[in-house]
Amino acid sequence: MTVRALNDPTPQDEAFQTQLEFPDNRLLIDLFGEFNRNLVQVEEALSVQVVHQGNRLTVFGECADVGRAVEVLEALHRRLEAGREITPGDIDAEIRMDEEAAVGPSSDQMELFPRGKIEIKTRKKLVEPRTRAQKAYVRSLFSNELVFGIGPAGTGKTYLAVAVGVNMFVNGHVDRIILSRPAVEAG
Repeated sequence: MTVRALNDPTPQDEAFQTQLEFPDNRLLIDLFGEFNRNLVQVEEALSVQVVHQGNRLTVFGECADVGRAVEVLEALHRRLEAGREITPGDIDAEIRMDEEAAVGPSSDQMELFPRGKIEIKTRKKLVEPRTRAQKAYVRSLFSNELVFGIGPAGTGKTYLAVAVGVNMFVNGHVDRIILSRPAVEAG
């Protein structure tokens, strides 16, 4: 089942609006979140107003913002249809990743990802990059034999590298994983 846009954004007093109709009301409970917190997060991040009635959403705001909000809401709905949960971090990630990162040269392993959607499956959980930079990093990890990840602490470099390694091990692309720690001199 797909989400259906009832109309294109239309001008109304210098604001635009569009309506979405969702086929399954049961998923809307999770899409909206407790006390509509997910809708509020989208509203605040994209400067739009979202009004819901039944299985219809009306999104008001500037044309570009309305378009982005619709894309985010549709992506979150697809996530729910796939049986996955939505967290505030997932909403932020969808908002940040409205444009695809530039795709580098393809490799055999990158073809494992349908429609460019990068999901790293491990035995216990599904790991997804949350920013365009992380997405490009994961693409690089799958495309190259050696990758240097440089950046500030806490940006997911090691986490994503280990997740890709586990994915490759589980899928039989590598025979073993060797983990090493950097040699740091004690000052």
